[in-house]
Amino acid sequence: MKTAITIVGGVVGASVGQPQLGLMVGAMLGSYLYPPGSNAQAMRVGGMRFSAPQKGQVLPIIYGKTRVAGTIIWYGDFQTHAADSGGSGGGSKGSGQDTYTVGLAIALCEGRVSGLWGGWAGGDVIDLIPPDEICTVDFEQGEPTQVANAYITAHLAAGQEAVAYPGVSYVVLQGYPLGYTTSIPSFTFEISRLMAALTADNPAIAALGLDGYVEDGNGDMSPVVCLADFMTNPRYGLGLDATDLDAASWVEEAAYASYMSLVCSPVLENSQPGTSHIEHLLSYFDGILVYTQGAFHLHSRRSPSREDLPYTQIQPWEWLDGYVPKFGRGTDRQAANTVTLEYLSRADSYNSATSERRDDWDIGRRGLYREQLALNGVTTAVVADRICSKLLWARITGPKTVEWGMGPAGVWYEPGILVSFELIGASAYALEGTVYRIVKITENPDGTFIFAGVEER
Repeated sequence: MKTAITIVGGVVGASVGQPQLGLMVGAMLGSYLYPPGSNAQAMRVGGMRFSAPQKGQVLPIIYGKTRVAGTIIWYGDFQTHAADSGGSGGGSKGSGQDTYTVGLAIALCEGRVSGLWGGWAGGDVIDLIPPDEICTVDFEQGEPTQVANAYITAHLAAGQEAVAYPGVSYVVLQGYPLGYTTSIPSFTFEISRLMAALTADNPAIAALGLDGYVEDGNGDMSPVVCLADFMTNPRYGLGLDATDLDAASWVEEAAYASYMSLVCSPVLENSQPGTSHIEHLLSYFDGILVYTQGAFHLHSRRSPSREDLPYTQIQPWEWLDGYVPKFGRGTDRQAANTVTLEYLSRADSYNSATSERRDDWDIGRRGLYREQLALNGVTTAVVADRICSKLLWARITGPKTVEWGMGPAGVWYEPGILVSFELIGASAYALEGTVYRIVKITENPDGTFIFAGVEER
């Protein structure tokens, strides 16, 4: 009727030579006689659109306790709640607008998960157990034998097959309230994947003797355990057998990381070569990974050194003629005197924070030389400061260096191991007992070896 009055107004205006004026007057009269919402049916949305996950999209691998962004893998049970129904969609009588609810499945990560601690939709907190039951939350923990979710199965379209998503942890939101919009917010969840879940998924952790290095009170893990899982996990890692890793050196480094309280909760979420993930995990404890004698040996550039570090003592008769140990002092010309670490602060909802350690005396002596790195698995300021301190100790002072030669017996030595020298004479007293880390080995055509080492501090 409103449209008819507008047309009539146009016809009358045309009869007097002013059709546009007649249309305008007719539209005004129609709006006055038939205001919006009087008898008109509000426009109702029959469905929703959103960006689907891309084929081959990477699901993150997590360790410890961290916050991850979810990926929507299913949606259904879309419902429109009339404006005057006051139903579960959040609409109220007389609001004049429909509201909407939807069911969602949101993938979190690969592997078995220990717990779900919190959820956020945009900037709003998701109540995991809401008292008003507006939105029910199901948590599928990524069991390899898990079955299809009952809610999803009940709301599949005809002909669709239920998917169990074995080995994938995901959250199902039943009847999630969208309010007056059909837009789906960005979801993030805080989850944990601790030692019990790791060992259940990957028996190699226990076979290496690393299952005793459990998470700390904050839910953070030993970086050595994280690295061991990635290298041996058959689902998403390198799939190596436990016997491919030298268990003794891995346990030694795990004990060192525990002694230094070096813990982390890293997220491996980029599609990149496995070696890049390995280098990232090594950086949490300044580690060195060496393949020798048929196994991967693990070492680290430790600072400060511990008195109980195992090392091999090399005797004078083992030196190669013409290559007796030559000692020196490494240059500190370009050594970093300021170390800055960017990390994710759990206390600040996993927003970026910065920790820095510096040597003001050295900065004043030769200028500022900064080293910057980012480790997303560091989640507390205490650990961030400890890593900065460790890196600063290792870099600020030029360490003692040594070069020496050995005969065929040198084949048993490898980069990363610790050695010391049995020295003769009072002039060598100051060097007696100094421990060096082998950093380079050169093999000569005649089967002899030249070694380079750096003082372990």
